[in-house]
Amino acid sequence: MKTALLFSPQKVETSTGIHMSGFAGEQLMTTHLLFEAGAIGASHAHPHEQLTVVLRGEMEFTLGEERKVLKAGEALSIPSNVIHGARALTEAEVLDIFTPVRVDLVEKLLLE
Repeated sequence: MKTALLFSPQKVETSTGIHMSGFAGEQLMTTHLLFEAGAIGASHAHPHEQLTVVLRGEMEFTLGEERKVLKAGEALSIPSNVIHGARALTEAEVLDIFTPVRVDLVEKLLLE
Protein backbone atom coordinates (compact mmCIF):
# COMPACT_ATOMS: atom_id res chain seq x y z
CA MET A 1 0.00 0.00 0.00
CA LYS A 2 1.43 3.36 -1.05
CA THR A 3 0.72 6.33 1.24
CA ALA A 4 2.01 9.88 1.70
CA LEU A 5 1.46 12.99 3.79
CA LEU A 6 0.04 15.19 1.02
CA PHE A 7 -0.44 18.26 3.24
CA SER A 8 3.15 18.09 4.39
CA PRO A 9 4.85 21.33 5.44
CA GLN A 10 7.81 20.14 3.33
CA LYS A 11 7.08 21.62 -0.10
CA VAL A 12 9.08 22.50 -3.21
CA GLU A 13 8.96 26.10 -4.45
CA THR A 14 7.96 25.55 -8.08
CA SER A 15 7.63 29.28 -8.93
CA THR A 16 8.03 32.47 -6.92
CA GLY A 17 5.46 32.32 -4.12
CA ILE A 18 4.11 28.87 -5.08
CA HIS A 19 4.96 25.83 -2.94
CA MET A 20 3.95 22.29 -3.90
CA SER A 21 3.89 18.72 -2.60
CA GLY A 22 2.35 15.76 -4.35
CA PHE A 23 1.39 12.11 -4.51
CA ALA A 24 1.20 9.82 -7.53
CA GLY A 25 -0.43 6.49 -8.29
CA GLU A 26 -0.08 4.57 -11.54
CA GLN A 27 -2.43 6.70 -13.72
CA LEU A 28 -3.50 9.55 -11.44
CA MET A 29 -1.73 12.13 -9.29
CA THR A 30 -2.56 15.05 -7.04
CA THR A 31 -0.61 18.08 -5.92
CA HIS A 32 -1.19 20.34 -2.94
CA LEU A 33 -0.20 23.95 -3.58
CA LEU A 34 0.16 26.97 -1.32
CA PHE A 35 0.10 30.35 -3.09
CA GLU A 36 1.29 33.59 -1.57
CA ALA A 37 -1.03 36.52 -2.41
CA GLY A 38 -0.14 37.81 -5.87
CA ALA A 39 1.74 34.66 -6.94
CA ILE A 40 1.30 33.76 -10.60
CA GLY A 41 1.09 30.31 -12.13
CA ALA A 42 2.40 31.07 -15.64
CA SER A 43 0.25 30.18 -18.64
CA HIS A 44 1.03 26.72 -20.00
CA ALA A 45 -0.59 23.65 -21.52
CA HIS A 46 -0.01 19.90 -21.11
CA PRO A 47 -1.59 16.73 -22.47
CA HIS A 48 -2.97 15.78 -19.04
CA GLU A 49 -6.56 16.36 -17.96
CA GLN A 50 -6.61 18.48 -14.78
CA LEU A 51 -9.15 19.13 -12.05
CA THR A 52 -8.40 22.05 -9.72
CA VAL A 53 -10.12 22.57 -6.36
CA VAL A 54 -9.66 25.79 -4.37
CA LEU A 55 -9.46 24.84 -0.69
CA ARG A 56 -8.83 28.31 0.74
CA GLY A 57 -8.60 31.86 -0.60
CA GLU A 58 -9.41 33.34 -4.02
CA MET A 59 -7.75 32.55 -7.33
CA GLU A 60 -8.22 34.03 -10.79
CA PHE A 61 -7.91 31.39 -13.50
CA THR A 62 -7.43 31.88 -17.21
CA LEU A 63 -8.56 29.03 -19.45
CA GLY A 64 -8.04 29.81 -23.12
CA GLU A 65 -9.57 33.29 -23.51
CA GLU A 66 -11.85 32.95 -20.44
CA ARG A 67 -11.14 34.37 -16.97
CA LYS A 68 -12.93 33.39 -13.78
CA VAL A 69 -12.41 33.98 -10.06
CA LEU A 70 -12.85 30.89 -7.89
CA LYS A 71 -13.23 30.84 -4.11
CA ALA A 72 -12.87 28.09 -1.51
CA GLY A 73 -14.95 25.06 -2.38
CA GLU A 74 -15.10 25.78 -6.11
CA ALA A 75 -13.54 23.54 -8.77
CA LEU A 76 -12.37 23.94 -12.35
CA SER A 77 -11.99 21.31 -15.07
CA ILE A 78 -9.07 21.89 -17.45
CA PRO A 79 -9.09 19.77 -20.62
CA SER A 80 -5.84 18.47 -22.11
CA ASN A 81 -3.76 20.80 -24.25
CA VAL A 82 -5.69 23.98 -23.31
CA ILE A 83 -3.54 26.96 -22.31
CA HIS A 84 -4.26 27.95 -18.71
CA GLY A 85 -2.77 29.96 -15.86
CA ALA A 86 -3.64 31.29 -12.41
CA ARG A 87 -3.10 34.26 -10.12
CA ALA A 88 -3.63 34.24 -6.36
CA LEU A 89 -5.83 37.19 -5.37
CA THR A 90 -5.27 36.28 -1.71
CA GLU A 91 -3.17 33.66 0.04
CA ALA A 92 -4.63 30.45 -1.34
CA GLU A 93 -4.50 26.68 -1.05
CA VAL A 94 -5.29 24.47 -4.04
CA LEU A 95 -5.48 20.78 -4.98
CA ASP A 96 -4.65 19.86 -8.57
CA ILE A 97 -5.53 16.37 -9.80
CA PHE A 98 -4.04 15.04 -13.05
CA THR A 99 -4.51 12.04 -15.27
CA PRO A 100 -2.32 10.51 -16.47
CA VAL A 101 0.53 11.13 -14.05
CA ARG A 102 2.69 14.18 -14.88
CA VAL A 103 6.19 12.74 -14.97
CA ASP A 104 7.67 16.27 -14.98
CA LEU A 105 6.07 17.00 -11.59
CA VAL A 106 7.00 13.58 -10.18
CA GLU A 107 10.64 14.38 -11.01
CA LYS A 108 10.44 17.98 -9.71
CA LEU A 109 8.85 16.86 -6.43
CA LEU A 110 11.15 13.81 -6.11
CA LEU A 111 8.16 11.49 -5.73
CA GLU A 112 8.67 7.71 -5.77
